[in-house]
This record gives sequence, C-alpha cells and structure tokens, in this order.
Amino acid sequence: MLVWGKSRRPEGGALRANWRRDPLGRYGSLGAVALLVATIAMTLSPATARADGSAYVDTDVLNLRDGPGTWANVIDQMWQGESIDVLDGPTDDGWYEVSYYGEVGWAYGGYLSIDGESGWSGGADTAGGVGGFGATAWVDTDRLNMRAWASLDADVLDLLVQGEEVTVTGTEQNGFVPVNAHGVSAWVWGGYLSYDGSVDAGPEHWIDVDRSSHVVTLYEGDQAVDSFWASLGYDPSTDGFYSTAVGTYYVYSMYAPLSWTDFGKTYIEWWVGFDPDRQNGFHSYSMDRYGNVLPNGDGPTGGCVATEPSAAAEIYNFASIGMRVEVHQ
Repeated sequence: MLVWGKSRRPEGGALRANWRRDPLGRYGSLGAVALLVATIAMTLSPATARADGSAYVDTDVLNLRDGPGTWANVIDQMWQGESIDVLDGPTDDGWYEVSYYGEVGWAYGGYLSIDGESGWSGGADTAGGVGGFGATAWVDTDRLNMRAWASLDADVLDLLVQGEEVTVTGTEQNGFVPVNAHGVSAWVWGGYLSYDGSVDAGPEHWIDVDRSSHVVTLYEGDQAVDSFWASLGYDPSTDGFYSTAVGTYYVYSMYAPLSWTDFGKTYIEWWVGFDPDRQNGFHSYSMDRYGNVLPNGDGPTGGCVATEPSAAAEIYNFASIGMRVEVHQ
C-alpha cells in the first residue's frame, strides 16, 4: 500500500514522499521494511483441543466465516450453547473448520467449548503467565484502534482510550493481540497493552499547530512543554489538499529514519503522520542524502508541518500513535 507524505521542493515545486508501510504502521524504504519483517518472529503455542468431534459455542454470538481469520467473510452466526461438528484444526492461530447445521466454515477456538475446555490455549506468556486467553489488560496509550484483523491495513471497528480494560481472547499475531472490549472482538497492537494493573492515564499529551503564528506546541494537559517554528502549507485555505488544513486529527503513522521522497527527489526524516486524507504530517526540512538541510529546504510545504531537524526529532519523540493534533487559525 503506497502512502504519500507531502512537502515541497526547495525551489517551490510540490513534493510528496513515497513510502511503504511497515508492520508497525510506520513508513520507510523497502529495504527498511524487508529488514524489519525479517527480524519479526512469532511464537505460537500449541492448541490442546482435538481436531475433530463435537463442540459447543461458548459466547453470546460467534461468527462463522469462510476462512480461518477475522479477514474472512461472515457467512452465518452461531449462538451460545449450540452444538457444532469440528472437522479440522486448529490452525496455528487457533481457528477450527466446523459444520453448523450442514454449513461448513471457520470459527475461532477461543469461543468454542471442546470436551469442556476452550478450543485454544495459545498466547500465554511463559514468563509469569501474563497475557493469553482470558487475561485482563489495560490500554497504555492515548488512543488505540480496534481492528478487524491483525494488520494496520484492517478496518477500524472501534476506539479505546488510555486506561480502558480489555479481555485477551487468543494469541498474538504479527504484533497484534485479539481482545474483547465494548462488546466488540477485534485486534489491537500489543505494545500498547499493560498487564500490570489499571493504568494511570495522567494528563493528555497532545500537539497544537497555530497556522497564524506557524508555531507547533507540545502539551501535557494544559501545560505547554515546548514549542517550535514550522513551515506550513503554501495553500492558505483551511481545507485545501495542499493546505495544513484546520481540524482535529490523530497520529496514525511514525517513521524516524532519513527517507527518500521519490516525487520531490529529496529526503526528510522524523515523520509523524496525522492527516491521512491529505497525507500531511510533521517532519524535518528537506535534506540531502547525508541528512543536511538543503538550501531553501525550510520553505512552504504542500501541507505538512516541517521543522528544523532537532525540533522534528523532539516532536517525534513526544508523539505516539493515536495522539491528538489540533490545527487552528
């Protein structure tokens, strides 16, 4: 999936950064993505339930899908206590092929009772039993998306906020953990869960962009902790594609390394994306391949918020996925 971050060429032409998404939802070169993917290892725990026989639905409503994952289409719904026939499984991540009144599909084992036990026991942390099926966890970031499957490309089904409680329903996959909250079964990024007890949310961390003064301010609650001058979009309108558009946004992607922007033929670093519709984000001034700011690299942008590199690094280190960004006149 290609995503475009916008800036401008030093000489004034429009620039968009061409990146590919990595497993953390951040953006970088194909080489960086390949290296990251190569270093990810998933530990899958063995299932204890047998691969065939009878089972019962052990949740209020359980989707029957046409494939072994939440990415698959729902073809029917099964209800608490109903009997089904297990045909095959489990898969490595806990899915069973089942027959429901003659209709064949796939069901998640964490919501099946097979011989009186859960159909999936994967995901337990071997060092202390933290996590895994049935564990309680708390959201440890400002905002956390609940997604339809274990990918940042998945649809967002709901939103969790700092300190909310969730129930883990299975094993980690691609860094995502299946949970139930708000009556919704979905996947969340595991790095933003705490298993140590309820999280003290503290003051909200958020970022303010004042278009009139070109000042970016980092806030903890109502307390300003730092501020920087920034280059903004050359389009002065409040909602144009090449403007730094007025509105409330939330950080959706982050990528720190120096990255080539194919359309602008230049480099930027410390990317923090906040406006996915216009592909706007915070980043450094335009740079050469060695990380030196180009002549006029601090000029108006195509909508992004560009700062000198040390300020861009501070914004990046302050930001987190889901953080609120306010852009105003």
